[in-house]
Amino acid sequence: MFNIIGALVALGILVTVHEMGHFIAARIFNVEIEKFSIGFGPKLLAFTKGKTEYRLSLIPLGGYLKMKGENPDEEVEDTENSFKTKTWWQRAIIAFAGPLANFILALFIFILTFAIGKHFEDQLPIIGEVSANYAEFVQVNDTIIQVNDNDVNGWIQIIQYTKDNEENTFLIERNDEQILITNNQVEPKTWVTEILPYVPAVIGEVAPGMAAYKAGLMDNDEILSVDGKDVKNWFEMRNAIISNENESITLTIKRGDDIFEKSIIPEENILDNKRIIGITQYMPVKYIEKYSLLESVKYGTIGTINFVYLNYAMLYKLIANPSAIKDNLGGPVMIYAMSSQTVDKGLDNILSFMAAISIILMIMNLLPIPILDGGHIFFCFIEGIRKKPLNIKIQIALQNIGLFILVFLMVFAFWNDFSRLFSRSNSIKEHKVQIENGG
Repeated sequence: MFNIIGALVALGILVTVHEMGHFIAARIFNVEIEKFSIGFGPKLLAFTKGKTEYRLSLIPLGGYLKMKGENPDEEVEDTENSFKTKTWWQRAIIAFAGPLANFILALFIFILTFAIGKHFEDQLPIIGEVSANYAEFVQVNDTIIQVNDNDVNGWIQIIQYTKDNEENTFLIERNDEQILITNNQVEPKTWVTEILPYVPAVIGEVAPGMAAYKAGLMDNDEILSVDGKDVKNWFEMRNAIISNENESITLTIKRGDDIFEKSIIPEENILDNKRIIGITQYMPVKYIEKYSLLESVKYGTIGTINFVYLNYAMLYKLIANPSAIKDNLGGPVMIYAMSSQTVDKGLDNILSFMAAISIILMIMNLLPIPILDGGHIFFCFIEGIRKKPLNIKIQIALQNIGLFILVFLMVFAFWNDFSRLFSRSNSIKEHKVQIENGG
């Protein structure tokens, strides 16, 4: 219940910020605001200040701002404070201000997460695999204690402390002895491509809605084999899934004292077209790092831009491959499931999740679909090019089409969510029945 309330409060904040962006821009251009609502549907609370009614409505999955003269078919006097009397570029700015507010909020939150301290999860600094090129440098089961006199807690720090194109000094523990080794051939990328950490094939998290989720896999499950072939670590397991050409794969899984099999149909990663089932590694190392204000601004800005780029790249891939929409579209249920995974990971992760949703709201609202902000902006640019607005009947027809598309996507997202939950529930029940029946 607490998670649900928290998710609704977070969504309410994001919607409020979005609508406040429209509100501020509209006021700058002297547009009268008739209603400012957090949520949709019947109003729960309301008060009026000036000419604006502020309300809290029943359905907390959005919100809206009602401006005078906003609807194409609305009959109002062409006064100076009417939305429709504003120039096309003023109306475009008012429409863009909502998504812009979401972007600014996300940027601020990402910067804040670095300033208050970020929780990191990582692998132990223990060597799991070494390529032939570096076999004389390190061995399997070596533990990296220091890199260039910097103490090491996790694998990421090995990468951070290794200098590029310079001589590096490593303090290594091997067979209960400490060895100091200097090497001028090791680079930061070496610890990603040539030398890999010891990572058992244990699941850290199951991505909500994906193949492993629907099959009932759980955190801390250990994968013993893929299609009958034993896997010794995470990398062997991942390669076995990626290279498998069968439609479905069979995983042998250890959960506690139970060993059982699950048949899973992998999905295609829309970014690199590789087969995935939607699981992440178990990360035993956990630590917090704090950053200065300048570092927080730098890394927060980079993180925000990268996240926007990643989402637009995914959107492009979805448009180019519509068949992938079903596997990548989720609704409020999946958002709740993802937020539940975030709650126990620290305040910075909760805030980062809010920032991510804020950016997604920005991107979705900028889609050129009539009734969304992107649709309004599209109409404005057409008016700017034609030197006159589209015919009102055409605008109304396009807005009705846009509304139909949105309702369809919402219904489809809910259906997708519940079908995934149903599949997961059935798979978990099947496992319990197998255990009760003795295997």
